[in-house]
Order: sequence, then C-alpha cells, then structure tokens
Amino acid sequence: MATTKTLLSNLSSLLCNGIISLDEHSRMKKRIIKAEVKAAEDQVIADLVPELQAFMVADAKYKISDLVRGVMGISAPCHGYKETKEEQKHRDGVAKPRMIAALELLGASKYGSGAQTRYSFGEAAPQFDTNAADEEESTES
Repeated sequence: MATTKTLLSNLSSLLCNGIISLDEHSRMKKRIIKAEVKAAEDQVIADLVPELQAFMVADAKYKISDLVRGVMGISAPCHGYKETKEEQKHRDGVAKPRMIAALELLGASKYGSGAQTRYSFGEAAPQFDTNAADEEESTES
C-alpha cells in the first residue's frame, strides 16, 4: 500500500487538475488520516500483548487497574496514588481502552461487570462431572 504522504500528494494532484471537488478532497483526506491514526493505535495495542502475557499469570484474575499499573506503569487512586484530572482522563480514556483491546487480542476471559470486572487467561480445562458420564453409560445398557 502507498504511504500516507503519497496518497495525500496524489489526492492534491487530482484536486489541482479539477478531477475532484474540494469537498471530495476533504472527505478523502479525512479518511486517509483516520485510517493512519487507527493503524498506529492498532500497533500500540498489538505491542501491549506480549507485555501483558509476560505480566499475567495463568488462572489468576486481575482488575483492569492492576493490569494498567503492572504493564503501563500508570497508578490509580485504588493504589494509593493521588492523580490529577488530566492523569485520570488519560487513564480512563486512553490507557484502559488500550488494555481492554489488548486483552481481547490475547483472548482473555472476562468475569463480572462494572467495577467488579476481572480478567484472566489460560484457565485450566473444565472439570467434567464423572458421575454424569457413569449415569449415561448405565442408561444405555
């Protein structure tokens, strides 16, 4: 795929030659820039996954604030840290959504909702009820 710089240059050429209107140019330019920003954000999230895997222990359940602190180094009030409004805004608006997206890429399990939400990965295989299997065998006979 062409670079953003090349795409924007070609788009400007189309505008200068009268092939597209200014409105079309503006709309396409916004789409190109938006796609570049999304690709950069996706890369940041993908870079978090190995760090997240290294931090998390299989079968342990973690609060999102503990994961953000452990992987990104951003403390929250629940860790005894007095944060400013800007720090809170960054943690809630940028860090937590990135961490949740990384957890989804990792395939982590989600338990609970709201403030009680916990995340884990690598759960042990579920224990099967051997009594139910014995009952099925006895009814088949």
